[in-house]
Amino acid sequence: MQALPEPLDTSALTRPFPGHEVRAQWPAFVAEDRDARDRIGRLRRLTTTLGALGGLFGIFFFGLVGLLAYAQGGRNAGGIAFGMGTLVVVMILLAVILVRMTVRVWSRRTLKRTHLRLAAFAQANGFDYRVGPIALQRDMPWWSRGSANLHRVFRSREPRGIEMANYEVIGNRKNLAAPFGGYCALRMPVALPHILLRAQDGRRRGMTGAGAPADAQRLSLEGGFDRHFQLYCPIGYEADALYLFTPDVMARLLDHVRGFDVEIVDDWLLLVTTKDLVTTRPEDWRDIADAVDALDDRVERWARWRETRGDRRSAAADESASTKTAAGRVSTRGRRLAVRMSLDDILMWSALALFVVGLVFGLLR
Repeated sequence: MQALPEPLDTSALTRPFPGHEVRAQWPAFVAEDRDARDRIGRLRRLTTTLGALGGLFGIFFFGLVGLLAYAQGGRNAGGIAFGMGTLVVVMILLAVILVRMTVRVWSRRTLKRTHLRLAAFAQANGFDYRVGPIALQRDMPWWSRGSANLHRVFRSREPRGIEMANYEVIGNRKNLAAPFGGYCALRMPVALPHILLRAQDGRRRGMTGAGAPADAQRLSLEGGFDRHFQLYCPIGYEADALYLFTPDVMARLLDHVRGFDVEIVDDWLLLVTTKDLVTTRPEDWRDIADAVDALDDRVERWARWRETRGDRRSAAADESASTKTAAGRVSTRGRRLAVRMSLDDILMWSALALFVVGLVFGLLR
């Protein structure tokens, strides 16, 4: 795998950037990347804001109608009040999702000066910078996990290089990552089993909207590292996971990768966080570089170990799962983590179920 340049040149992130320089450089920057006009971003901020306000207004409106109907009494007062109460609950569930999305969309609004700083930083370290939103690479595993958009995208110029971006994934019930966040993706020389190392750093996972792997796939880590990480792999690949995440590796990850989830899918290794990854803070970039360095050599050795030695259990699992498919990709059968529903899915299905119950009850009345 390719590591980040060492040392990273972060001077462009902190140097003074006067307004006259911003005004002078911005037209050329927009001419090169028209997404910098942020037309899609402005439209999304408008629509999500209106949706969130509509959800909040719906709570007030349906609640008021239900209270008035119940206060006036009458033959159908109870049914109307129940129906309105059901709609209030539906609006609350939808408002939770919409308000959270609105806050995150607005927080990603980027100043011109920030784009220019990031572009200069990318140029100094051998990356291409795109404002976004742009789509995922078609061979990336997240392609099948819903509608994804990338923002502030850094891509190295080598064929199998590094990609870093802030992402947004919508409309997927099998996504192990939160709907909003950032990632650093690296290509590996061979395809490997699906393994997830999830950080336990105090975040309330349920509130991020991310799915969770089935508990039966969780492995116990040696050396008490279960307090800091949760390790998951498909049944039959335990030897692979434990070979990679040995106590010495876990100690290094604890020092350098705290706050990142590590996910391996096919020939991709991803470091994922619920926060925006691409920022103008030099310390964030040092954290990324340390995390990549902590994993780089070990994953290379693991890939060679699987090719030259392996173990019987992993080999048998590979054979039963039809390990290779077209274009060298690993079969999805038997090698993917089973995922439970995310909080967003639970909220959406609960809202739909309540709406149906309220509708049926109203019709029967």
